Amino acid sequence: MSKTDLLTPVEAGIVAGVSAKAVYKAIRERLPKAAVVRRKGKPYLTKAAVVCVRLDRELPPDVPVGIRRAVYRQIGSARLRRLSCGSGVLSYVVDVPRVARAVQADLARYRSAMALIVEDPEIQGGAAVFKGTRILVRQIADLFAQGASDQELRADYPRLTRRMLAAAHLFAAARPRRGRPRAPAWRRGAPIGERVVARTGA
Repeated sequence: MSKTDLLTPVEAGIVAGVSAKAVYKAIRERLPKAAVVRRKGKPYLTKAAVVCVRLDRELPPDVPVGIRRAVYRQIGSARLRRLSCGSGVLSYVVDVPRVARAVQADLARYRSAMALIVEDPEIQGGAAVFKGTRILVRQIADLFAQGASDQELRADYPRLTRRMLAAAHLFAAARPRRGRPRAPAWRRGAPIGERVVARTGA
């Protein structure tokens, strides 16, 4: 299975409509081991795992963990179909094909948005930009975070499309900043000149 067939927990959360924290909880407590692939110690989710994560959000909160696990094992090992689980009062019918279609549609939208973004060492030092432009994706996402509207950004950056603006939101969610912000270039270079000023009245 290639890495393009897998999603990080953050990406899975975006597609499934849940937080990354909820995805990690599902990995620890509910998902079948076969649904999670580890590469260099990091977890990646298959499409079936993302369907399970979305179901985990949609199932009523009173569905026991044991029943959830039984349903998710069937999703990963059989053709997608409606599943019945539990018994008596605690019996549920899970419409797996409907959820799988919704995941497929949201995944296609996510991948279409990410295809608008490139990271080329020859452009803006390899920082993420919108394809065919030198507009920094992170800069647009930061302006959104500061309260800028779509209309304001499109007025300032005429080359931006509505799809690009939507992609900036997804990119910021999928690639959150980590650690301290990088120091500006002028701080890393030597000063242009220095001057000693004598203090008076000391």
